[in-house]
Amino acid sequence: MNGPFRVGLLLTERCDIACAHCWLGLGSNGVDMSLDEARGYIDQASSIPTVEWISFTGGEPFLLPGLLNELVGYASAKGLRTECVTNCSWAETPEKTKETLKTLKESGLDVVNISADDFHQEFVPFENARNCFEVAKSLGLKTVIMSAAQAGGTLRLAKIINRLGPDEIGTLGEGEPTEGLSAIAVETGFLPVGRGAQLPRDRWLIGESKTEGPCRLVLRDIGIDPEGELLACCSAASLLARGRLGSVVETGIQQRLDDAGEQSLFKILSEQGPSSLADSLGISWREGFVSRCHLCHEVLKDPRLDEALV
Repeated sequence: MNGPFRVGLLLTERCDIACAHCWLGLGSNGVDMSLDEARGYIDQASSIPTVEWISFTGGEPFLLPGLLNELVGYASAKGLRTECVTNCSWAETPEKTKETLKTLKESGLDVVNISADDFHQEFVPFENARNCFEVAKSLGLKTVIMSAAQAGGTLRLAKIINRLGPDEIGTLGEGEPTEGLSAIAVETGFLPVGRGAQLPRDRWLIGESKTEGPCRLVLRDIGIDPEGELLACCSAASLLARGRLGSVVETGIQQRLDDAGEQSLFKILSEQGPSSLADSLGISWREGFVSRCHLCHEVLKDPRLDEALV
């Protein structure tokens, strides 16, 4: 199993919007990560040879602009590439957007990851996303546009790209190269988990993403929440007990990963994928699931899983 390439720091559990699809179910209340805590996690991450990226996420990390700027500079000084994930609620004007992103760029920010879709635009004007995209481009920041799609949705990826810059944005698909692109866009079906579980089934985007095959992100694209808990991946499985690897406050990231790497669960997920475990559980996985991540969440919460792993 390869080592982690990215560590996502959930700087806050707070978010200034409440999207209907949010599998984290975040809102206006929640815990923030402290400066010293975050620096400690960055120190640990920088000592792991395979880690290249620190991603600052949440919640909405731009609710903590001073902390965000300080940590971007700290991680960059450690030789790590940095990314911020945002809903763009703060990008109300080009002038305000430039002031915010210029400061982060000067601190060493590499990538702005913009959330744009039906769910986010219920709360945030699309013009905010455009401001963020245009200003990031002008500053030489790379941009990722992440879109959570729903069946019958009005703001699908092609429309987003057309509105932002059809000649400037590449669409990321499995196996497609991304080198040389200044902006890429990714669309996935929303996960019917957390608040998303309350959305009707006819809005699930079934059949457009793979459910079979190994997971290339488990124990590789990891996260740390504001309380110091290590998350096995960047998706909804990290909500479950089996996806949470324990605190890294006293037992560091590397030791937690080493321990998890010895577990048959993570070996199977990385080598064969959740569909292999679904077969063991008698779950029909070829239809009815939005994505591999959706299937993984359902497999990991199945009470029969311990027996299947024996």
